[in-house]
Amino acid sequence: MSLPLSEILAGGVLSLGAPVVVGGASAVGRARVRWVHSSEVLEIAPLLSGGELLLTGGAALLALKPAAQVEYVWSLASRRVAALAVETAGTGRHLPAELVAAADEAGLPLVELRQVVPFVEVAEAVNRRIVSGQVNALQIADRLSQDLTERIASSGAQLSPLVALIAETLGVFVRVVDTRGSLLAVAGPEPMEGAHGPETELAVGGIGVARLELIGGPAADVELLETVIARVRSIVALALAQQHRPSLARLAEDELLRLIGAGGGGDRLVELCQAAGIGPEQPVVMAVVRRPAEGSADIEQRARQALPSARLIVDGAWVDMLIPLPAPSHHAERELLLGELRQAVSRAGLTGALGPTAATIRQAAFSLAEARVTWRLGRSSKWTDAIHDASDFLVERTAERSLPRGVVDAIVEEALGELIRLDQRNGGELVRTLDVWIASGCNATESAEILFLERQSLHKRLRRIFGAIGGDPRGRGKLGGLAFAAKLVRGNAQLREDLRP
Repeated sequence: MSLPLSEILAGGVLSLGAPVVVGGASAVGRARVRWVHSSEVLEIAPLLSGGELLLTGGAALLALKPAAQVEYVWSLASRRVAALAVETAGTGRHLPAELVAAADEAGLPLVELRQVVPFVEVAEAVNRRIVSGQVNALQIADRLSQDLTERIASSGAQLSPLVALIAETLGVFVRVVDTRGSLLAVAGPEPMEGAHGPETELAVGGIGVARLELIGGPAADVELLETVIARVRSIVALALAQQHRPSLARLAEDELLRLIGAGGGGDRLVELCQAAGIGPEQPVVMAVVRRPAEGSADIEQRARQALPSARLIVDGAWVDMLIPLPAPSHHAERELLLGELRQAVSRAGLTGALGPTAATIRQAAFSLAEARVTWRLGRSSKWTDAIHDASDFLVERTAERSLPRGVVDAIVEEALGELIRLDQRNGGELVRTLDVWIASGCNATESAEILFLERQSLHKRLRRIFGAIGGDPRGRGKLGGLAFAAKLVRGNAQLREDLRP
């Protein structure tokens, strides 16, 4: 448990020292004190573990040269010390400007104690309150664990009553969500938008199959919730195992997707693939959808309806999808599933990306990583697809992995330098227009529709573009290079920023 630094400074025995925050004031509001410690040792930082309010008489510290004082502050900040309080009472001077500036830069609250206060009494009073809070939290957690155990003994291992009891006892919103985003149990007051709290994995047979979340309001004691969730998770997992014991194939699917998400490979992938009913030599493709804060059950439902063969798992802010493709005609199948996935996701107002095809399950982690890169590139571009296709961003993805910034700049300058400067002067979208026109096969009608322009307006833009790049590029072998350079601009955040008016 811990106490807010602001509360310790405002009242209690420390207030007798007339504390004044002289540095790092912006961090006071979020700083919490896990323990109070006093020391005159200057090499104390390696012995601290974070969250300490460090009290010092300051004689040794202020005898150091300014550079050494600054280093001392940064050593404490690197250990996530909650605050440094230096007693200046009776010295007739304040803390040096270099020390204060270092505290501001490091985000370490620096406090002057301008009256004498016994450090032993401060440590004893504050630490007693911290320990008392820890004991109280453990008592609450133990009582709740006992109540949950008795509920199982009297009514059986039913998940929903246990979740309801946790919510009632703590006054928080409680839910159990499986790895695919499906809601298994929920109880308690609906949380405010953006509210969050601790969560923990629930394992069945040694494999995580769900997570337990405790979400309180603004005044919730998060540390109490963390203590409780650590105590009750095994009991909730027991009820989960009785009611929602997944099949071996489902467990294998989830473990397979987690291993892919972690970038894993090797024989373990092949074993899990076989257990999940997927041919280890079968082509697969990974897709991702960015899930909203309120959950992803609707994403799972829509994706399963559109793509019954997809395996899904929730991974933080993402819903990852593993989609097997029939061999050898996987190209046509991939285009079909792209369209179905786009339709399903767009109806929900969400976005995602489809990665490159992996020849076997061993390349699935690469497909997943490239899908997430594609989502980022697609979101930063002006293309409005619900699901961005990695094949549309092959140049950008390759450049990001392989080309130094200097090489990218040189290619773009050679091919599009004058056009970019024309865009910068006039605030237009000439580079994007060229990109769209080439991507559409130099089809003016299709380009105008994509850009929401009249054909006459598009032709005016094209004349300006041709003037800047040395004429109409068709039939001169220049289209490939121009398309390459335009995609480098599309994939480079700084180059896009340079084009803004």
